[in-house]
Amino acid sequence: MDVRSKNAERLFERFGRSYAGGDVVFTEDDPATEVFMILEGRIRLLKRVRAVERDIVILKTGDIFGEAALVRGQLRSASAVALGQCRVLAFTTDDFEVLLKDQPEIALKLIGQLNRRLQAAEERIENMMLRDSQSKIVNTLIRLAQGASPGQGHVFLSVSPIELSSRIGIDVDTVKRGILQLKENRFLGIAGEQLELYDVEALRKLYRLMGMKENLKKE
Repeated sequence: MDVRSKNAERLFERFGRSYAGGDVVFTEDDPATEVFMILEGRIRLLKRVRAVERDIVILKTGDIFGEAALVRGQLRSASAVALGQCRVLAFTTDDFEVLLKDQPEIALKLIGQLNRRLQAAEERIENMMLRDSQSKIVNTLIRLAQGASPGQGHVFLSVSPIELSSRIGIDVDTVKRGILQLKENRFLGIAGEQLELYDVEALRKLYRLMGMKENLKKE
C-alpha cells in the first residue's frame, strides 16, 4: 500500500491518529492491542534499561510498528514516541489481520521490516564487541551501504545523526564528531540528512586498519 495513496487517506478517516512531537503512542509493558503504520513523520522506539531510556530504532513513513499485537496477550516490549508531527494508522489485531488478507503486499512489507530489524540487532551485537566509537560508526556505515554494487562509485545514505545514534547505541554528539572526522578525511560528504560515501571499499580498508591497530594495543 502506497502510504500517500487515496486508499491510505480513506483508511486514515477510519483508523487515523495524529501526534505532535513528544507525544507517546504507547508505553513499554502496556497491553499490545494495536498495530500501527506510519503515514507521515517519524516514530522513536525506546526501551528502558534500568533507569535509562535507550533508542532502539527510528521509524519512517511506511514503516509498521507495534506488531507484538499480532500475538494476543503480549505486552509492549518498548515505548513509541512521536518525533515531530506524525500521522499513523492504528489497527486492532482483528482489523490488521483482515488488512493482511486483503492486501498481501502489507504482509511482505512486514516480513521485510522484521528481517531488517533482525539484521540491525546482529549489527548491534557486533558493535558491542568493538571498543571505540569510530569503529562502530564506520562498521554501521559499511552495513548500510551493503546494497551497493561492488566497484560502484558514490553511495548515498538518507540517515540522520539521531538515526545513526539509535542504530549504533551511542550518543548523538559522538556520532556527529565521528561523521565530521570522516568528512575531514574525505571518506564522505554531508548534505542535510544525507551522507555521500565516496568509496565504500576505502571505508572497508579503514575499518580493517582500525581493527589491526586495536589488536596491536591488546598485545
